Amino acid sequence: MLPTVSIVVVNYNGLRHLEDCFSSLTHLDYPSENLELILVDNASTDGSAEYLETHYPQVRIVQNQDNIGFGAGNNLGARVAVGQYVVFLNNDMRADSQFVRELVRTIQSDPRIVCVSAKILDWAGQRFDFAGAAAHFAGYAYQVGVGQRFDPEQFTEVKPILFACGGAMMMERQCFLEVGGFDGDYFAFYEDLDLGWRLWLLGHQVVFAPDAIVRHRHHGTAGNFAGYRKQVLYKRNALYTVLKNYSDENLGRILPAVLLANVAGVVERTTQLGHLNPDDYFIKSIKQSGLTTALDRQSMSTLIAMHEVVDHLPQVMAKRRFIQEHRRRSDAEIADLFQRPFGHWPDVNARTQYSLADAFGIQSLFEHLPRRVLVISSDILPYPGLPTVGSGLRAWGIGQGLKSRGHEVSFSMPRAALAGRETMVPPEVRELAWEHSTLAAVVLKAQPDIVVVCNWPVMALLPTELLGVPVVLDQHGPHYLEREYQKAGTADENTQYKLAALRKADFFTCAGTKQLAYFQAWLEQAGWTEQERREQAAAIPVSLSPDLPDRQPDAELTFVYGGVFLPWQDPSIALSALVQALDERGQGKLYFYGGKHPVYPVATGIFEPLLEQLKHSPHVIAPGMVSHDDLIRRYIRSHVAVDAMRRNPERELAFTTRTVEYLWCGLPVLYHDYAELSEYIREYEAGWVVAPEDREAIEAVLHTIFEHPEQITERSRNAQRLVREKLTWDRTITPLDTFVRHPRMRPHDFSVRSAANQNVRYLLSMAQTVYQQGGARTLWKEGWAYLKRRVSF
Repeated sequence: MLPTVSIVVVNYNGLRHLEDCFSSLTHLDYPSENLELILVDNASTDGSAEYLETHYPQVRIVQNQDNIGFGAGNNLGARVAVGQYVVFLNNDMRADSQFVRELVRTIQSDPRIVCVSAKILDWAGQRFDFAGAAAHFAGYAYQVGVGQRFDPEQFTEVKPILFACGGAMMMERQCFLEVGGFDGDYFAFYEDLDLGWRLWLLGHQVVFAPDAIVRHRHHGTAGNFAGYRKQVLYKRNALYTVLKNYSDENLGRILPAVLLANVAGVVERTTQLGHLNPDDYFIKSIKQSGLTTALDRQSMSTLIAMHEVVDHLPQVMAKRRFIQEHRRRSDAEIADLFQRPFGHWPDVNARTQYSLADAFGIQSLFEHLPRRVLVISSDILPYPGLPTVGSGLRAWGIGQGLKSRGHEVSFSMPRAALAGRETMVPPEVRELAWEHSTLAAVVLKAQPDIVVVCNWPVMALLPTELLGVPVVLDQHGPHYLEREYQKAGTADENTQYKLAALRKADFFTCAGTKQLAYFQAWLEQAGWTEQERREQAAAIPVSLSPDLPDRQPDAELTFVYGGVFLPWQDPSIALSALVQALDERGQGKLYFYGGKHPVYPVATGIFEPLLEQLKHSPHVIAPGMVSHDDLIRRYIRSHVAVDAMRRNPERELAFTTRTVEYLWCGLPVLYHDYAELSEYIREYEAGWVVAPEDREAIEAVLHTIFEHPEQITERSRNAQRLVREKLTWDRTITPLDTFVRHPRMRPHDFSVRSAANQNVRYLLSMAQTVYQQGGARTLWKEGWAYLKRRVSF
């Protein structure tokens, strides 16, 4: 038998919403005799109560003489209700016919569940408005999925959440009253976060009910209030929530950070607006700017909120004592439910946030939580059917390494790389493909906690100050030398671009220890301190999946060479010696894969004439550029890889992705003797290390390979053992994983005001791009979506 349910709607001058709301409630697929409808009217002056009396006489009206707010209004409704369960519903909601049935079904599915939240869509049903809950450690609530396009395949799981959205939720009425209901002192905003947090601490469970659906009309009651008035409530209530719910241990480190951040936010905002010159307040200042310091209402709202907390501290601490005395769970036990404890912090600079979190050890409470990471590749990624190059494989390995540690990773690659290949990648990859003019907008759309930018020329396109998240710069190679070989840019231009990119980075990684030594001087020139170079820079070798492929070698001895034709690479001596040996012996094959870069117009160096020369041999097969998966299938069927390059400075610093992939496939490699990877191959006997210009030495190795096939078998096993023990992404990613869990933002060299000006210029540029692509309507929709992502709800 279905239980009795009371639906409480709090209203303040919401007459324009009541018809849609109560019309949907009177058409619910739920027995009317088990359903009670209650309107708590907070002294409306627009005729709301009179309208309901006339058109919906079955609704019970509780009339208040004053506007007592959202939380207190709902508490009053719950006290007068008679249902076993009480539903709290905003007046600007329209309920699906199965709304109550689905809430009941979910809340009764487990006796530990006392509170459930509905799925909320926008009024047109085209976008999500609430599909789960998340929270900032400073007490700000977030709505999971907000602004995302509606997809019936998304957010379909019944799962625990930190809090139910107060706009559409159900709770056991008796439990609601016993735990104190919503905190009436909040008036509005975040009382649902506070209630959910409290329920978990007291031993209960809150879950998301994905099949209980309502639609929300934005700009409802809250839209009538000025922004600075709402900011007072946001900031005061966040502080209330922090003060009441954290344990003594964690409150001692979180509260100071929150208070310092609030003050820092006021100073930063006032400085940005040009109303304050902090230098005027220091004795060391010789001149004064002549500014009269003034606080705008947004800044003043923070100070008033803090004053409000002080003014009500006895009541707040009494509530804290109740929660702490009846606590059944530790902070650590519910930390997972926060999901994004270091998301956007209103009016607090991201660098300030991470500095305080690091200083007070706040990150240790949440370090086990996965982070959302966006990996921006400078090149094509190895999705099935696509060709790829080393830099794309490097970006893929970084992302997969972070995935192996539990992080939520998304990838972005150049839109030019997808030209004609759009259907070969998942929809989310198409959506996040970047162009020069849209890269920053792509980052904002992905809403990451951390951004990993692969290769410094891409970093130049990002206004990192606007993004408000820590940024990692990963270098697959020195790149400066590659640009010299390509005749791309002048030396001075490349130097300035590279230094500017390094200045923007908060953490730096590269593909080997030789590269890290090379980059030390660059980092120093870019303003990195010795401590930053030691603690916020690391070598992460090129690495691949721990799931190594099974070998399926052909009967005939087969050699392989694969790679994009690049002007700084020259394997001609080794390949010529190999083809000569194949011709002389009249047996064996060389598969020569490669061609022009699939995306960028890069010179091919010696490769085209070399290939023409090699193709004269009947033992050479040259399929050109093939998909990455086809390449791997050939590798596992071959016996030996050749990758011995003439010495040059770029190759000495390179940690070659192609070579690691050979080894991963069980291909022992004929390799040059001067690179970092040479030592790996030599130590493991995973191939043959030779001087690449010494043709006689190369011919001697080839003789051994032809005459002693047992060496191929043994070194093939060694190759995969090397990768398994040293070069899988789950092993090598530790330095970056550590940073992702404990991020810090370096004090980049820009003033607050100049950063604000740069952000304005960027926003204007982005707006112009969106307008040109989609017109005014698209500009409005994208602008609104951006604001919702940047403001907590």
